[in-house]
Amino acid sequence: MRAASKKPPLPPPSKRTVSILSFLAVLVLLLAVALVSVTVLYFLQERKLQERDGIARKSSDILQRCNVSYAQLEEAESFKLLGCSEIQAYLENVTGSFTSLQQRYSDLMSFVSAGWNFYKGSFYFFSQEAKTWQEAEEACMSHGAHLTSVASKEEMEYLRGKTRGIMFWIGLTDQKEEGNWTWTDGTKYNHGTSFWHFGQPDNWHAAPEHQEDCVHLRYDDSQPWNDITCRDQYRWICKKVFS
Repeated sequence: MRAASKKPPLPPPSKRTVSILSFLAVLVLLLAVALVSVTVLYFLQERKLQERDGIARKSSDILQRCNVSYAQLEEAESFKLLGCSEIQAYLENVTGSFTSLQQRYSDLMSFVSAGWNFYKGSFYFFSQEAKTWQEAEEACMSHGAHLTSVASKEEMEYLRGKTRGIMFWIGLTDQKEEGNWTWTDGTKYNHGTSFWHFGQPDNWHAAPEHQEDCVHLRYDDSQPWNDITCRDQYRWICKKVFS
């Protein structure tokens, strides 16, 4: 019969405690490493998420800028179209001006060919026949004109040079109100630039059948105006402003 084997003796309690503590320390260290690793991984993942969000925001910004640029492009195209419209309007205006110029040239030639004289922006017609004052005014109106007004000394001298002492009707009258002289073409009467002969207007006799309400050029001097009855017949001068 074999002899019973003896068990190894247990280490002293102090050494056993040290071993447990060492194991726990290693375990804590491993846990700490694991925790640090998890923390690092978390922060890395968070960083990636932030980077991804940043990329997304940048992409959104780029897309928005693209949209703005596209809108600006559309607006620029609209401006281009607007520019084309303005150019078209300008060309139409030029064409209209050219047409108007052609019409003015045609009007000018028609007046010249009909014997009208041009002086400082107006056409004048000196008739060769005689009519009453009213008939003479109507004859002028048939050409879009009126019996002439006189607005300056220079214009009066021009008319005197053309009439040379021959009596012609002009467009001055006070038929509507005695003493209130008016021009048929609407020019405002100015006594300061009037050219009445000495003692005129005199409304000679002052009787209804002799009332002198119309004016003609009678005298061959610098003050040729004379009031006379409108029923008399004289040559006449038409005036049309060419504008």
